[in-house]
Amino acid sequence: MGRFDLKKLGAGDRFSLKKDLGLNNIRVELTFAGEDLDVQAWLLNEDGMIINDEAFVFYNSANRSEPFDKAKFGNKRNYLEKTRPMSADGAVLGAKDMQQGGLEIINVDLSKVDPSVAEIAISATVYNDGMTFGNVSAAKITVIDEDSDEALCEYELSTDYVNENACVAGRFILNDEGEWEFEAEGKAYDGGLETLVGMFAE
Repeated sequence: MGRFDLKKLGAGDRFSLKKDLGLNNIRVELTFAGEDLDVQAWLLNEDGMIINDEAFVFYNSANRSEPFDKAKFGNKRNYLEKTRPMSADGAVLGAKDMQQGGLEIINVDLSKVDPSVAEIAISATVYNDGMTFGNVSAAKITVIDEDSDEALCEYELSTDYVNENACVAGRFILNDEGEWEFEAEGKAYDGGLETLVGMFAE
């Protein structure tokens, strides 16, 4: 039996990742069916903007989990497929571009997060042009303790996003006590990744 009972969150609910619980090594899983999704992470300052270019962690990020080695990877396309996008501080490892399947994974080491980061937003966009979350079913975000493989909390995304193709599923937020909390958000937007870039990076 694990240390935690899985907490099911509604929009706006939070799960506390208190330091004394040792919950630093976190795995975030986005599961879904239907259309393929891409997942992104955004390391944000107090003004809600990314702290640097590498703080936008997505499948095509230039900053990767290991440097490019032509002898090992052959070409940049293979390199992007075999490595994971990573934030400059090494705290966030993004998902590989799977292009199909029903699982995207992001890893977060809260002990490594740059001190200027106040939030880490986790978002998802529908991969195929012309498709929306109306074509996606059973979408759910789950926060897992990587060390014990124990699910801590989960949030089922709304099925009402008929016309939207981008969604901020949840955020890791640094509270006034200097401890991290995960907040279920589930706000959807039209305009795909471009809309999210406009929100967080411009």
